[in-house]
Amino acid sequence: MSFSNDQYSGINGAIFSPTTPYFNPNKWDVNIVSEDVMFRNNYGYISDKSVLGLLKGDIKTASHRRGIRGDSESNVLDFYTNHFVSYYVENDVMGPSFSFKQKIKDQTFRLGFFTRLRTQSSVKDFDNYMRYANQEIIEPKEYAFQPVKVNLMNWGEIGLNLSTNLYTTNTQELIVGANLKYLIGLDGAVINSKNQIKLEADTISNLGRVDIYASNYNIDASYATNYDFDGEKYSLKSRGNGFALDLGIALVNRRLNDELYDFKLSANIMDIGYVNFKGENHQLYNPSQRVQIQNNPTFDNTDFESISQYMKLLSNEVYGDENESLKGNKFTIGLPTSLNINMSKKIRDNHYWNVNWIQRTPIFENSLKRINVLQTSYAIQKDGFAIAPSVSLYDYENVTFGGYIRIGPLILGSDNALPFVFKQKKLNAGSFYFGIKLYPFWDSEAKRRNREPCYCD
Repeated sequence: MSFSNDQYSGINGAIFSPTTPYFNPNKWDVNIVSEDVMFRNNYGYISDKSVLGLLKGDIKTASHRRGIRGDSESNVLDFYTNHFVSYYVENDVMGPSFSFKQKIKDQTFRLGFFTRLRTQSSVKDFDNYMRYANQEIIEPKEYAFQPVKVNLMNWGEIGLNLSTNLYTTNTQELIVGANLKYLIGLDGAVINSKNQIKLEADTISNLGRVDIYASNYNIDASYATNYDFDGEKYSLKSRGNGFALDLGIALVNRRLNDELYDFKLSANIMDIGYVNFKGENHQLYNPSQRVQIQNNPTFDNTDFESISQYMKLLSNEVYGDENESLKGNKFTIGLPTSLNINMSKKIRDNHYWNVNWIQRTPIFENSLKRINVLQTSYAIQKDGFAIAPSVSLYDYENVTFGGYIRIGPLILGSDNALPFVFKQKKLNAGSFYFGIKLYPFWDSEAKRRNREPCYCD
């Protein structure tokens, strides 16, 4: 996000605001490849570890019975005991993309094309019934598992970016921009538990675990995937499609004859759209049937070969018919719609103070929900170099430190950098992005002015 404020971000900045490419002083720029990865959760952690330290692979899973605990030992995968937990995972790869500037009469246009591969999954306030098994203690005799909705999507985007100035004076501009996106659904899943599920623990089995039964369930589950379970391979092909729109507007103040802005304020609504998938829809609802979910021989003695096979087993447990739960073959997942507000102020030449605010605003059925972020950064930007430290507030409760550096065609950054290089007492989050771009970073404002046509006698 901090890199999106770089005036040389070009087409890469279009994914945060469709007006951003307009402010690139260069006539053109090309993205070769870039990737942005972020994860955050309060369910599990690895003790005394950094993200780079995970490459060593010396991680043990906690076992309270054997005295292996994350609060007293390093390199242990342990679990929080929160009643409710949340997680957020995002991966965003931008492939070959470009933008260029063109003047038509007295109006300036920015036209761009981009390709992306995106993955996102999140859940808010998931009932952490697993905390009993994680601590290796007996589950309570009765437990009310709260309703929850979980979704996941893996999809591709082919997008067209367009921005232009509606109003221009020597010192002010009003810019509008839009991204038109064709969506290719690759994988998707939605689990919607509508009722408070009653869980009952009965007798202790010879496995040393109690028999657990579920009742009062009402669950809708839909999925589509490109993973071939028979061939044990993944193949890229469309399992659904859709369209989406990003809209933005920016008000800019400039100093007279200054190529770069003095102040910018932009408002954007991003990811307005959804994907229609072709897959399987299942409903699990039978008030008279109690289902055993732990120590059930049907599941314990079966080698699972596919999601479809698992759903048939569940259907048979709930209805006594392996095909009864299947209700259809179409479902929809909405994109992670958000409101993005950005303010950027020049402090002095090449120095900018930036503020970003991203607020999730899901509007479609089964919409993905992106994380809320409030961020500020201070950037030093030049043609071939930029650096910017940043401070971010995630979901209005978690503070992180990060930043980025741009050297020629290479961009490296993180909005949560400390977990990558420094050991964390409880490693449970991190973010990282990189990019490789082509643009005339040897250019300068003086050279660009010399190339402008001279209308004089």
